[in-house]
Amino acid sequence: MTVDVTKGGAVGGAAARGIVNELASVAAFARLAPDLLSSLAAACHIQDLGAGDLAVRQGTRLTDIHILLSGAVMLVAGNAEVGQRRGPETTFLLPEALTGAAAPVTLRAVDGVRLLVLPLAALRARLGEGADLALSLMAGQAAREQVLVETVAALQDLSLPQRLAAHLLKEHNDRRAGGRLDLDMGALAAALAATPEDVAWTFTDLRRHGVALEGTTAVLKDFDALRALATPGPLRRRQAEEWPVAMWDVDAPIS
Repeated sequence: MTVDVTKGGAVGGAAARGIVNELASVAAFARLAPDLLSSLAAACHIQDLGAGDLAVRQGTRLTDIHILLSGAVMLVAGNAEVGQRRGPETTFLLPEALTGAAAPVTLRAVDGVRLLVLPLAALRARLGEGADLALSLMAGQAAREQVLVETVAALQDLSLPQRLAAHLLKEHNDRRAGGRLDLDMGALAAALAATPEDVAWTFTDLRRHGVALEGTTAVLKDFDALRALATPGPLRRRQAEEWPVAMWDVDAPIS
């Protein structure tokens, strides 16, 4: 179901104000002037999906930018479920939509889902009206990159279990691994600047954080515990103040 907020009336006005607030929570638009934010929000609509409903099909050209307000969507590559995203989020569900590229995965609702939908054509039209929107988008991206810089710097002070947890989460995200990672232990040890023996002992320590090692395959069972281990306290506080964009901020696979 789609909620049209472009029509007049009290309900439409309340819905429109809600969309303005939702859009303002997105990092890319957080620094927009109120008039620009309202103009962009007027082009948006809310889409409600039920369990099993299709949001985006893999391979189709993206014409809308989606932001997940609530609920969970599963990510499907080919015929394999590779993960899920759970709202509320403050970033784009598929960043490829900014260029109108093909969807890299299928998105399907796991439960009741609410999406904020911004047509790409509307964003492009408003970008053509002046530099303010473009500069705001750049400012939002710069702020996100600053958090990433702080995250990378903090990695240098992590213990080996923390570095291993961060590495596993990042690799899982990069590979869309579905909870299982096939590992080259020699390459893993080199990446962590550790010996293979130390890495093997560290996997034993990670059992209590939801990691099981089956031969050379790491099975990730508790993503929240791994994130908590991998993220130092100062970064957790910064992310709570800003938005979670740590390099190991990944999505748990469908159970």
